[in-house]
Amino acid sequence: MDEQPTPTLRVYPNTTVYTGDTLTLTCDLQISLTGWKFRWYKVSQQLNPLTEYKDTNTLSITVSDTAEYQCIAHRGEYYTQYSDPVRITVEIPKPTLRVDPHTTVYTGDTLTLTCDLQSLLTGWRFRWYKDSQQLNPLTEYKDTNTLSITASDTGTAEYLCIARRGHGGVDYDSHYSAPVKITVAVKPKPELRSRLKGAALRGSSVTLECALDQSAGWRFYWTKHTQNPQNEFSTETHSHTISSVSVSDGGQYWCRAGRGDPVNYTPYSDALWVNVTDLSIPETRFSALSLLSSLLAMSPYLLVSIILGVKCYRARAQPDEVNRT
Repeated sequence: MDEQPTPTLRVYPNTTVYTGDTLTLTCDLQISLTGWKFRWYKVSQQLNPLTEYKDTNTLSITVSDTAEYQCIAHRGEYYTQYSDPVRITVEIPKPTLRVDPHTTVYTGDTLTLTCDLQSLLTGWRFRWYKDSQQLNPLTEYKDTNTLSITASDTGTAEYLCIARRGHGGVDYDSHYSAPVKITVAVKPKPELRSRLKGAALRGSSVTLECALDQSAGWRFYWTKHTQNPQNEFSTETHSHTISSVSVSDGGQYWCRAGRGDPVNYTPYSDALWVNVTDLSIPETRFSALSLLSSLLAMSPYLLVSIILGVKCYRARAQPDEVNRT
């Protein structure tokens, strides 16, 4: 052989990878490979061989740190040059902890914690922690990157997560995610109120409002006469309007709010009394018109009575004036 060939080292799938990734190193001679044997080196280890000479020109490795690699080949007494070094950069991923639906919740709310590695989920296992200073684990490592928890203790706590995957008995960890604060408050008690002053007239419109400081994500539940969930009806908004009240609509009303699946309910509001009078709006108008008509019909008689009264008053006053003179 007149000239020593120089192999080319190729890396699949990428030269920038994450800790624990498996790569394939190919020592390419671009000539017939018959009779050639191949060997790979990690340059950072002062050309200590990763392997003995192999009959195949490919090698699978699992990476844990950044390093440069080279390969060489020989056939009989002939050796190639070392390949140009190829740098493989190994990054340690840092997951992002996401909380759904909110980071400010109430006792009994169900939350989903997602340890997001930006789709690099192959082979990873996940673990979550509460209060990062103590790193108390919520779980052992799980094959899924989501965790459901039910908020119980009031106050604010920090949560974070980490990912791990292993190869050949060696574990590779990601960085810890940035901590996320979750605040848990006591479930609010709504206030049931109405703009109605006094009793409602039969046939009028009455609007009830279930007031809640933070109404995002809530559905509202209404009940009448008794606090019976079986008789509740719900609305998407915090108000309920009875467009034309009847006497049977009168009584005690309560409301509460709920959200999540399963539904996490607030306490019931205090009771609100709605009184309905049997006198309808049309009857009221009719009574007023009848009174006015009666007064108009009686007006001639009232006028005559007033004139006669004035004359009688003057007749009595004249003798008194004569007697004084």
